[in-house]
Amino acid sequence: MARTAPNPAYKACGPCLKCRHVLAQRPGRNSYPQAYGQATYAMLKNELRDILAQQKANDRGDWLESLTLRHEGDTLTVGFPHFYFAAWFNQQKRDLFEQALSCRFADKKLPQIVYEQPALGHAQTWSLPHVEQKTADQSKQNFMVRTDTPAAPRIENDAFTAFIANAKNAFPLAAAKEIAERRADVAYNPFLLCGHSGTGKSHILRSMAATLAEGHTGSRVIIAAAARFCADNPAWVRRPEIFWQQCDVLLLDDIQDLAGQPAWQRKLVSCMDACPRSIGQDGKPGQMVFACTGQPQALKALDERLRSRLESGLVVELMEPDLDVRMRYLQAMSKERHMNLTREQLLFIAQRCSQFRLLQGLLLKVAAFCSVTGCELSQADLENIVRTGVADKTPGCLEILGVVARAMNLRPEDVLGGKRRPDLVLARQVSMYICRRKLGLSYPELGRAFGGKDHSTVIYAIKKIKKILVSDKALQQLVTELELKAQ
Repeated sequence: MARTAPNPAYKACGPCLKCRHVLAQRPGRNSYPQAYGQATYAMLKNELRDILAQQKANDRGDWLESLTLRHEGDTLTVGFPHFYFAAWFNQQKRDLFEQALSCRFADKKLPQIVYEQPALGHAQTWSLPHVEQKTADQSKQNFMVRTDTPAAPRIENDAFTAFIANAKNAFPLAAAKEIAERRADVAYNPFLLCGHSGTGKSHILRSMAATLAEGHTGSRVIIAAAARFCADNPAWVRRPEIFWQQCDVLLLDDIQDLAGQPAWQRKLVSCMDACPRSIGQDGKPGQMVFACTGQPQALKALDERLRSRLESGLVVELMEPDLDVRMRYLQAMSKERHMNLTREQLLFIAQRCSQFRLLQGLLLKVAAFCSVTGCELSQADLENIVRTGVADKTPGCLEILGVVARAMNLRPEDVLGGKRRPDLVLARQVSMYICRRKLGLSYPELGRAFGGKDHSTVIYAIKKIKKILVSDKALQQLVTELELKAQ
């Protein structure tokens, strides 16, 4: 949209005659109160836009919308939506902004200007860009710069090596590492990571952010919650290419929280559409990474335009950690906390809790109990902690067997027995198969749980069900439904 020509009733600005700057002569412009209201700030921004239009014909001043202004006494505080906008502003627009302010306050005292560093809570930033900061001596008179730039947050466990996984999550983990380590050579854009709560999605996002920041000199990485990122409402809604001039990699968690928020979804769509055309500071196209709680089907709650863009990239699903992974996680955590728990105690916890986050909370409660009481943890104490704690009550073998028996109109005790009726044998084998997948128990452990069966019997049963599932669609559907019921 073409900008309306500035009011011709301008007078030359004394300090800027050499640059032929002009200043709008607006009614009452010198009578602004010391504490501006929002309407007055908008008026000030409009005046600065008119001045910029005279200074630089191809600069419409859209970036002014992202600035927050606060005028108190003799100080004008300038805020930014996030760190990289501040860095981009400092490199690209600061001189223009200060010149425009000099014109605006030509006939009155120029306030001191404080550039406020944005808080990292809005969007965690990594790999601070190399921006040459002006010192007080280098700055113009009456301009004051706040140069306290906090270091990017670094969490020791935010590394791929700290993420414990096995074969069933090997592909999502490998894809995330490849993007983080070889961003210029892969075409997984966007990259969408799905999975139930507590499967490690946020950990992988932080690991990617840390690896990208360390591996690509000068890369600007922003990681944030999707809803918070969209709610900040920066100026890139109209000019999203401005955002990609300030960011090389964007990682957003909990994308499902945008469901029911059409305005936020439209903002993200405009941002995504601008990304493939952009070339970042490091000479590479922008990269987008998203995490969604739930299975990929959860995307159906989003607008079709956003959903189609998310599905156009690489979509992977993190599976819940099985017993082997949970045991390794608990062993690593207990070693880190110097907790002397036996393998049997760790196994007891792992069998009753399937999420990393809940495992961590339960282990913390065990550590607190031992610290407060000063006693060794007994089995009775552990059972009481698990019963009243945060464990998510993952079903055991008998519970799974009961679910299977009820679905097939059989009695659990008959399935657990030794009868060889075809329907009982099938229910028994399906129960073993689901227990193996859900609980990760060894073959001997499964044999003992199913009435003292030999481990070779368990191996045969699981192999047989796997073979039948390849061609039997009805059994496939039944097993899928039973696995969902056994959550």
